[in-house]
Amino acid sequence: MIRLNAERLQHRIELVKEYMDLEGSNYNLEAGSITIAKKAGKGSSKASISTDGYANYSLRDGSRGKSYTVYLHHIVMILADPEEYIRQMQEGMTINHKSGDKTDNSLSNLEYLTLEDNQTHSYINGLGLSNRHSIEDLISYKDAYFILRSYYVDQESIRDIATRTDLTEYAVRKIIRGKVYTGIKAMFTALNDDVRNSRKSTLRKTEVRDILSLYYTLKMPQTEIAKRYHISRSSVAMICNGARWREVYKEFKQVGA
Repeated sequence: MIRLNAERLQHRIELVKEYMDLEGSNYNLEAGSITIAKKAGKGSSKASISTDGYANYSLRDGSRGKSYTVYLHHIVMILADPEEYIRQMQEGMTINHKSGDKTDNSLSNLEYLTLEDNQTHSYINGLGLSNRHSIEDLISYKDAYFILRSYYVDQESIRDIATRTDLTEYAVRKIIRGKVYTGIKAMFTALNDDVRNSRKSTLRKTEVRDILSLYYTLKMPQTEIAKRYHISRSSVAMICNGARWREVYKEFKQVGA
């Protein structure tokens, strides 16, 4: 991994600020949403996705006649605190996605970690080369079964399960959807037909309320919400217009969006 010196880090910060000062550029750090206006012409720049799944932008420095690739999670941390960004980067730190979800670039989901800790976090969340087995190496079949039971039978939220088991929400989602421990999920489903038939949504009421809050309060685009919760955009749209989870929608509207 190439480390930038203080001068190059400062140039990156100035380049980001230059683009964010353009008319039409805006950001919401808590939502992790960035709009970068084009220097020439109308509209905004589109993010590219790297081969390892990270969103990034190509920012051109006219004075140097060069374009620079800057990752979205770096832009968020720069805008949050540029001085801290330089300090952390000079100390050899990396920026980690706490949930393991590379599409969630909200400020609360980002943290500075050492390279070693970042790699450990990736392993725990199944993001490494042997991602199918890394989670299975960390918890037992029995633990996986009780995570399924906690979610499907006890109606415990993914967030609460993650906190209680010291796993990330990303790892819990992989278990409850059968991406890992596939045999346990199949057995659990076979033994709990009533649960299977009654569960047409993998969302909890708390998560639906969060989706409504993200959309109506933080103004997060439905496509970004869909990526965060690993559901389709149409599902988000139906939640936000009350076609699904109508009672939760009515309750949210009564309290006030």
